[in-house]
Amino acid sequence: MKVEDVLKIFEKNKDFLLGEVYSKSNPVACILGGQPASGKGNLASIITKNIYTGEQFLIVNGDTYRNFHPDYQNLVKNPHIYSRETQIFSNVFTEELIKEAIRNKFNIIIEGTMRNPQIPLNTSNLFKQNGFKVEALAISAPAIFTEIGIYIRYQEEVNKQKMGRLAEISSHNSAVEGVPKSLDLLYSKNAVDRIHIYSMYANEKVKSLSFDGKKWNCSLPPSNFIKTSREKQLLDKDLLQNLITKGKETFNSIRTDLKPNVAELLDKLSSISQKIDNSLKW
Repeated sequence: MKVEDVLKIFEKNKDFLLGEVYSKSNPVACILGGQPASGKGNLASIITKNIYTGEQFLIVNGDTYRNFHPDYQNLVKNPHIYSRETQIFSNVFTEELIKEAIRNKFNIIIEGTMRNPQIPLNTSNLFKQNGFKVEALAISAPAIFTEIGIYIRYQEEVNKQKMGRLAEISSHNSAVEGVPKSLDLLYSKNAVDRIHIYSMYANEKVKSLSFDGKKWNCSLPPSNFIKTSREKQLLDKDLLQNLITKGKETFNSIRTDLKPNVAELLDKLSSISQKIDNSLKW
């Protein structure tokens, strides 16, 4: 579809998408990051319940705008082309909602993957130039955990609504590499006021870094904490076993053409689990 056609659809739905948000004298922009199936959606709840309790935010999630595609019902049945064909809706709607937030001084939460470090940097700079306080929040999760999580999430959606979204593995892998690079770039450029790192599903806070206008309160870059956190989570026996259990359930139900992918990941997870068991015997 052409951009102008997508813009027309956006304008028709703009009031609904904006909901009941109000202008703020000191608006806040929160930029979220994490690979697919890492649980980064839980970060929005942390912001509204713990960090900015009681504040209203315009929550922008590009994936939710894909269903505005006129042929959505047919596209979603083919997960191999769904993401590619609906990407323009994700991009255009997100860009337009950001413009609305800046124009009206709305608090805003933008959910993304951070696979391209330049995007969160540009987004942060844009908000800073328009008088916003900016914070970055990201999920630190082992790649293999979220890779099998993609298939688990897909099958759970199929079970509930007969269709599901399957994130592209290439995008997933780019985000795995992009999250630490994105946070390091925001850190080195002093582009945000605070950086918060959480474990998978946002179960635990890993680290918070603050910039006071002159220097950061921590001399180590964010990637240092992400690396350590990912390594630690790989040794989390409970989390590992939970993913193996859900992975086996997914394998039994998922489409035949996707079974080999799930089986390979289950083998890798089982191998990790076995190594942990062996290390405990010594």
